[in-house]
Amino acid sequence: MSGYTMRVLIWNDMEGPTGIDDLNMLEDPEFPKAQKYATDDVNAAIRGVRKANPKAIIDIFDGHGMGDNLLVDKLEPNCNYLGGGWMTTFYEMVKSNKLPNYSAVLLLGQHAGEGTMDGFISHTNTGSSQLTVNGKFAGEAPQIAWLFGYFGVPCPLVVGDDAVCREADALLPGIKSVAVKKSESTTKATSLPFAEAHSLIEQASFEVISQLADYSPFVVNPPIAIGIGYPFKEMADIHEKFPRTTRVSDYSVKYIADNYLEGWLAYNIVRLVINYCFRDGLFKLLIGQENEFFKEKYTEYRTDIIQKLKDEHSFPTVKY
Repeated sequence: MSGYTMRVLIWNDMEGPTGIDDLNMLEDPEFPKAQKYATDDVNAAIRGVRKANPKAIIDIFDGHGMGDNLLVDKLEPNCNYLGGGWMTTFYEMVKSNKLPNYSAVLLLGQHAGEGTMDGFISHTNTGSSQLTVNGKFAGEAPQIAWLFGYFGVPCPLVVGDDAVCREADALLPGIKSVAVKKSESTTKATSLPFAEAHSLIEQASFEVISQLADYSPFVVNPPIAIGIGYPFKEMADIHEKFPRTTRVSDYSVKYIADNYLEGWLAYNIVRLVINYCFRDGLFKLLIGQENEFFKEKYTEYRTDIIQKLKDEHSFPTVKY
C-alpha cells in the first residue's frame, strides 16, 4: 500500500513478565528488579517487530497502574514511550480517536482475570470487580483486544503466564499466546529461563507482524451484556442506581450496551466512581493526618477488607 506506515502498540502490564514470580516483587525493595525484567521482555518484542518491519512506528503503553514501571532509558531505541494510566493516558487516546491509527496491538506482561484461582496475581483492573461480557468471564487482556477490535485493529499476540494464555485462547480464538511462566498459585509462579523466554517473545512478535494479514480484529457483536460482580453488596447498591443497569444478585449488576466501546466505558468509569465512593469514609478519616498514621490505618483497612472477603463473599471461580 503506497504511503502506508505500520504502527504497532506494545501494551505492557507488570504481573506477567518473565522473572516476576512472587507477588512481593511488585513492591519495594524488589520492584526495581521487576522493572528491569518487564523492560527486557518489551525489548524482545520490539526486536521482533523491527525484524519483521524495520520501518514500523512502535509505541509503548505502560499499562500497570499509572505507568512509570518500564525503564524508559533502557528501551530499544527509536520507539515512543506513551506513559500509562487506563483512565488517564489511555482514555485520552480513546477520546481523541487514536486507536484506529494502529496496525496491531501486542499484549505483554499479562495476567488472568479475577477469580482465576490458578492464575498468578489474577485480578481484573483494580481487583475490586469481576467482569463478564455476554456471560463469559473476561480479564484485562480480552478487554483490550475487544476494544481495539471495535476500532478494526487486530491484537495478534498475548504474552504472560499460562493462565492468561488459556483465557486468551478461549476468548480470542486464533490469537498467538506465549506463556513465559507457569503459575503455581495466585502469589507464586515459575518462569522460563530469561534467554528462552526472550527468544520466544521476539520470534512470536516477528511472526505475527510478518503475517499480520492473517489476523482479524476480535469483535463482540451487539447487544452486549456487561456483567459486574463486586465484593460488597454496598458497591452493587451504588452501581444499581446508574442508568440502564439492573440488579442480578446481591453482589452483581448488568448493563446492556449498544456497542463494545459504550460497554467498556460504562464498566471502567462506573467501577472507578464506586471505588472512590466506597472508600470515601476512609479518606475523610485520614485527611490531615500524618503520613505514618495514614499508612498504619490503610494497612488495617486493607487487612479488614481481605478478611471480610474471606468471611462473607468471594468471587466465582473461573477456569479456562
